[in-house]
Amino acid sequence: MKGKDKQIVIDSIDAIVSAVPGLNVAWGLSKSLYGAGLKLRRQKALEWVEMVKDNPAIFARELLEQEEFQDGFVVALEKYLTERSEIKRKYFQKIFLGYSLTDHKDTFQLEKFIHTLSQLSPDDILVLKDIDTSRQDTNYQIYGNERTRLSNIYNLINLGILHNDTGSRIGPVESPFVFISEFGKEFVKYLQNEI
Repeated sequence: MKGKDKQIVIDSIDAIVSAVPGLNVAWGLSKSLYGAGLKLRRQKALEWVEMVKDNPAIFARELLEQEEFQDGFVVALEKYLTERSEIKRKYFQKIFLGYSLTDHKDTFQLEKFIHTLSQLSPDDILVLKDIDTSRQDTNYQIYGNERTRLSNIYNLINLGILHNDTGSRIGPVESPFVFISEFGKEFVKYLQNEI
């Protein structure tokens, strides 16, 4: 971006923030903590602020003025600015919208969701979309007894999204038997629906 373009983006962000009643406190906290990062990642900052502006039903003034929400806003924005993947940033927004809608912000696993999303590869996300979240049994192989995307399945196990059922099996097993964790059920809700 050239100097003039950068200034236009900065002016756009400030204009959007001033047009959303109550957003100035959360944005001011973010600017004071991440000022240099916001200047370097103007386009991502603009995406974030536009998400707030485009969802006035969610981001009502009462919500924006809550200290608990403001803290979550600052935490989420910091990680959003460093996320390189555009598709992950879209999922990131969905997670933050979920955080904003909950009445229990103190127990919403915002930081864990953010960390987990940052650890996923594009192929991991594809596997997550293939998981049958309605299954309650531990006799489940995502792709049947095939060696399909094994490293991705094991990555999801390591992240705590899936649990490996280590029960004894008869015969050779090419793919692990898994079941989705309670955390995984919550997390997958944000990734299975199309953006």
